[in-house]
Amino acid sequence: MAKKICLVGGEDVHKRILLSSYLMDAGFQVTIVGTSDHKFPKSVNYISYNLNRSFSPIADYKTIVWLKRFFKDNAFDLIHTFDTKPAFLVPLSQLKTNTPITRTVTGLGTIFMSQSLFSHILRKVYILLHTLVKNRITNTIFQNEDDKDLYLKHNLISNSNYSLILSSGIELKQITQKAKRNNNPFTFICVARLVYEKGIINLLEAARICRDKGHDFKYLLVGPLEENSKKLNKDILLQYSDIVDVLGSRNDVLNLLESSDAFVLPTFREGFSRVLLEAAAVGLPIISTNVTGVRDFTRHGKEALLVEPKNSQALAEAMINIATNKELADKLVENALKHVKEFSLENVSKQYITIFNTAINHN
Repeated sequence: MAKKICLVGGEDVHKRILLSSYLMDAGFQVTIVGTSDHKFPKSVNYISYNLNRSFSPIADYKTIVWLKRFFKDNAFDLIHTFDTKPAFLVPLSQLKTNTPITRTVTGLGTIFMSQSLFSHILRKVYILLHTLVKNRITNTIFQNEDDKDLYLKHNLISNSNYSLILSSGIELKQITQKAKRNNNPFTFICVARLVYEKGIINLLEAARICRDKGHDFKYLLVGPLEENSKKLNKDILLQYSDIVDVLGSRNDVLNLLESSDAFVLPTFREGFSRVLLEAAAVGLPIISTNVTGVRDFTRHGKEALLVEPKNSQALAEAMINIATNKELADKLVENALKHVKEFSLENVSKQYITIFNTAINHN
């Protein structure tokens, strides 16, 4: 009989469709629970539920009640969570059951970067909630060493119930075209949530520095703009509308990458950046920051040029270097194309399958 697995996530849970196909090929019966409005294939049993992205005690309590009822009515051999909130909401709903629960920490988000009072309070709440569910978790999977070390520091996991899988994997078989990199003007692309913590302000400032130095580059910003942000909003983006094209959320990201000349991600922190893998796989030279979740894949001068976060001047200099030094850009592309093969979804899926089988068999 096929082992039943439930994957629980948020608005990005559709990114697990390809993983689920590998799981089904390995003999698992897969259900996905999430808040994505993505169209799921008929082969995937997708269930939609309410999950508030921000901290909301009333909404979160309602989600816990829903999860408790759902898992009572639907028996699984294993539950696996992705994203920050399901990582503790799911085990909180299952404190009195014994179904194995594993989870992937895809990134700790802004609450561990911001120094605001609100973020400080959220960190305390986050640590408390993970302490409450610590003994209910069979295995926690991290995508980088820094997140794992932080959990160990706060005693949120034991020394024996965690694993490290770098990235969520990338389906290399789907990437058949390589970027020609022959645009005029030279085109930089950034694909990310358009929030302050992704370094978008620094990219905008760097673009202006490049222009002031006489470089007429083109810049594409791809991704959703988070509402009600004082640090990055439509009014701020409008100030740079003569330099940067803001495309918003798109379903043709790979095509946009293939049509560009270089990829830029000046982020302050990542879990493990999937889009870096995609940029590498289509053959774009990469400029990013020397931070968690980036340096786990790229090395400065090898697969990318890495600058310190929040340094717009250094970012501009790296961008000019990439655009004007084809030999350097070609070297970075060649190295990254070789390195990205280690992060194929096929390899990542094998690691997940081993962890899932171990958790189920030891229950």
